[in-house]
Amino acid sequence: MEITQVGGFSAYHIYLNLALDEAVNDYERTRTEIQNHSSFPEETTTLEVTRLHYRLEQKYATAILLAACCVEAIGNLLLAMKTTPDQFASLQRASFIEKWTVVPPLFLPDYTLPRNGELYQDLKRLQNRRNTLAHLKEEVVRGEAVVHPGSLPESAGDEHVFVGRCRTLPLRLVKHITKFDQDAQQILMTLSFKFPSISS
Repeated sequence: MEITQVGGFSAYHIYLNLALDEAVNDYERTRTEIQNHSSFPEETTTLEVTRLHYRLEQKYATAILLAACCVEAIGNLLLAMKTTPDQFASLQRASFIEKWTVVPPLFLPDYTLPRNGELYQDLKRLQNRRNTLAHLKEEVVRGEAVVHPGSLPESAGDEHVFVGRCRTLPLRLVKHITKFDQDAQQILMTLSFKFPSISS
């Protein structure tokens, strides 16, 4: 697949989205392998299934971190399209959830991202999981006392569904902002062209 620059901005966010797409595919393949082994007698597959679970966690971490990178990269791209260099220097330090909630109304007065909607909830969930992975704290025990409790990524019953939604989160965010800003249409067209399978 040929990657080209579109509209005068860097296409590097496309590479990140391609990597995210591949990471989610890897995660889903590994999860399917685990499900396929569930019908086998446990005593004959324990080591293999354990390895698959380790691999699934690796694929999960990769997908979450790449999704966060994609959301941030596209947020920064939109921010750069709307601000002066001085404004960008100040606003680019915001968290990626702020770049999709607090910052857009500064230049799009009608913009909203409802906090009770799936899009905001996915964004918030992604930020929580990204922060836990990026600032991972292991539990430390000395003797029988827990010195540091640690922090591991949260997990919900539909975590695998959430990972699948992470694939489309950057595109869904751009689709949402185009309701308030036609300049974002250029990015939407680029993403939709490069990812026809996830643009619906």
